[in-house]
Amino acid sequence: MLTTIAGLVRFGFSLVFGLAVSALFAGIAPSRKNTRRLALMGAAFLIVQTVCWRLLGIEVTSKLYPVIIHLPVAVLFALVFKRPWHISIVSVLCGYLCCQAPRWFGFLFGAALKSDLADHLFYIPATFAFYILLKKFAAGSVRQLMEKSVKSCLLLGGVPLFYYLFDYQFSVKDGWFIFQATT
Repeated sequence: MLTTIAGLVRFGFSLVFGLAVSALFAGIAPSRKNTRRLALMGAAFLIVQTVCWRLLGIEVTSKLYPVIIHLPVAVLFALVFKRPWHISIVSVLCGYLCCQAPRWFGFLFGAALKSDLADHLFYIPATFAFYILLKKFAAGSVRQLMEKSVKSCLLLGGVPLFYYLFDYQFSVKDGWFIFQATT
């Protein structure tokens, strides 16, 4: 039961981390108004995610994530924050790629301790640490590359796009790495 709760909390942290990193990369200014908008978006997406979990289960929710979270985030970045479409899409793809570092961190500790609970519990603080590192050392450069030209933005987006397609095909769609509570 504790592992299940920690896994659900982890999914929430993953969503907020991905949204925050994507906003950094998209160049959304950290004004009070924008922070409030992002917080409302995050809350709305957490509600959508929770409703999907309750109605469809965790496995189906994981498979629908590109449609219920990633695509709407890109659309909202373009429409609400007036970011160009290519920057909105590439920032979400880059944000997804950056979500993998805390995932690997949690996985390593979970494997070392032979505990799914440890995996979830180490993942959560890793999101904070990686957010700080990305904000300090990567966001500015990524944003500059995306804003330099459409071509440089699309080239930058190629790696996260291929990773996204690969990861979705082999870990989400086929269920190789979907969160599962220990029984």
